[in-house]
Amino acid sequence: MLIVIRHLIIASTILLGAASSVFGSDVKIEYLGHIKVPKVPYEDQVYEDGKHFGYSRGTFCYIPERDSFLMIGHPYSQKFAELSNPGTGERAKIVKDFFDPTMGAHAEQERETDSQIHLQALLYDRGRIYLSGEKWYNVTGTHVRTHGSFSANIDIPEFSGFWRVGSRSGQVTGYYMARIPDEFVENGNWLLTGGSVSWRGGSSAGPCAILANPDGATTGSRIPSSELLTYRANHDAERRLDLGNPLHKGVSIFPGSVDGWMGNNYVGGAAVVGDRLIFFGRQGKGYDFYGPNNEYTDLTGGLEDPYGGKGYKCGPYEAVMWIYNLNALKNGDRSVVRMTFPWAVSPRGHADLRNVSVHDDTLYISEAAGEMWGDEPLPIIHELRIR
Repeated sequence: MLIVIRHLIIASTILLGAASSVFGSDVKIEYLGHIKVPKVPYEDQVYEDGKHFGYSRGTFCYIPERDSFLMIGHPYSQKFAELSNPGTGERAKIVKDFFDPTMGAHAEQERETDSQIHLQALLYDRGRIYLSGEKWYNVTGTHVRTHGSFSANIDIPEFSGFWRVGSRSGQVTGYYMARIPDEFVENGNWLLTGGSVSWRGGSSAGPCAILANPDGATTGSRIPSSELLTYRANHDAERRLDLGNPLHKGVSIFPGSVDGWMGNNYVGGAAVVGDRLIFFGRQGKGYDFYGPNNEYTDLTGGLEDPYGGKGYKCGPYEAVMWIYNLNALKNGDRSVVRMTFPWAVSPRGHADLRNVSVHDDTLYISEAAGEMWGDEPLPIIHELRIR
């Protein structure tokens, strides 16, 4: 399957509207298929230690030296494993068993903050692997150290971190990372990092891009940063459901959004392809709502949200891409094209795109819960070719 993006027109079956301000040349994205992660057989100690991929968020990066992937397993233990790259349609194998490249620094930070620090993103760059994270369910906006890095020679990781991006919170820096091409780098800030969790007041209400230079960052330091893109959070998002109020299904907080930025929308990954900055995530097609699933279903006349328990709802969800032009952003133009990601396969309807890795003309994108193994959701890795 191909998605073709042309000078002035995007096929109306995908998106309605002109795109001349966003795209400067033809781009074809060819979908090749997806790679499955290993199924780790159940053993009491293995599962107690979290050394498996059940419920993994698919936090990963591609390591070009070894044509392999580094992926974080179960979110409670957050151990790393190196996986083979078997090609699409195949299941990867573990080539280095679960380990901790932070050399205890992650666990130490959790003890210091007395809370879980969820590692959300990995990024390979020039022989080092960068990681970022944020305090779990950080509704109070507590500032924690969010970033670190270690050698791609994972037998000698030489971990450095954790450090912070300026005085900014992890809600706008800790969830995804990408490298800016050299021609767009200013003041040495080549790292793009961001966070977009719709129901948190300290987050960005939509795609977010903070630029920084982590070269030489040391444990506990704050590195300088600048803002490329953020959206002010909508503090009215917690209003109760009113089916007679169309604003509940169409609060357009930024151009290009079809149904607005509502509760439980999420950006999980970012990538730069040429002069295009592409964010990947999920967007709800339902209504803003806070409460249990049964109330959401009853009040909306049958809409379902795949996330259990009491919380923010706007399901069902679809996998989407938000595409910006870097040259336009530098000049203050935040025009964005929103497109669906038609290859999401989550059997539970999560449409939950996460980390992204770019290598040459290949784009790897993880999807949480892309496969079910019994009762356990497993992530998958999509592979696309950029032409």
